Amino acid sequence: MKASAIAARGLLLLLGTCTTVRPPADSPLGFIEDGFPSSGTCRTEWPAHMPDVFPRGAFALTLLPWLEAEFNDAREQEIMRCWCSGMLRALKEGPLLPLAPGVEIYRFTWIPSSRGALVIRIENLGPVHSLHVKVSGLEEGTLAVDRRVLLTPTQWQAVRQHLEAARFWSMDRFFTPRPVAYLDGSEWLFEGGREGRYRVLSIHSPDPEGPARPIHDLGAFLVELSGITLARGELY
Repeated sequence: MKASAIAARGLLLLLGTCTTVRPPADSPLGFIEDGFPSSGTCRTEWPAHMPDVFPRGAFALTLLPWLEAEFNDAREQEIMRCWCSGMLRALKEGPLLPLAPGVEIYRFTWIPSSRGALVIRIENLGPVHSLHVKVSGLEEGTLAVDRRVLLTPTQWQAVRQHLEAARFWSMDRFFTPRPVAYLDGSEWLFEGGREGRYRVLSIHSPDPEGPARPIHDLGAFLVELSGITLARGELY
């Protein structure tokens, strides 16, 4: 995994030029039909054999803290796909595809450099809204948290409002990369599936003070909804 990460606070950053990014037609950054291949085996050098969780092309585009777009070549995509798949498999999560009929589902995976990973999956099927949260344990293959809770219709609507504010399903304008080195940080992965469509966004440490604030707010709201307590500034 390449070492792009969040820059030190206080560094003066200049906003890049806003541009429209049009992902490849087979990329989950766009809208795709249900049934897009997502199960199989990663066959890169690292890891050598890992059942995948994400569709091929899921990491064609990575977003940096201020929504700068960074395109990845085929090898970088496979490394990211397999690495992130490994993290989710360790959290005992599988692919969202194929989508179950009538289900609307979202999954937020937070992979920080300073602590264990966290995943929050929210599903809506008819009148039932549920949230499942998992946190990796200290020992490999264990979970420190693994619980499911029912959400009220009001909480579900609040989730959808945050998704709309973050433009999860409609975001297509990003910024060109700036001459800033990112040395540390965390990976934020947002997946969604509804009405036969699937989308995944890979964002590196969204800056809560910049254009990515609605995305950071979405992640923070999901963490709050899950009942997980993080210290101020710990969700980076």
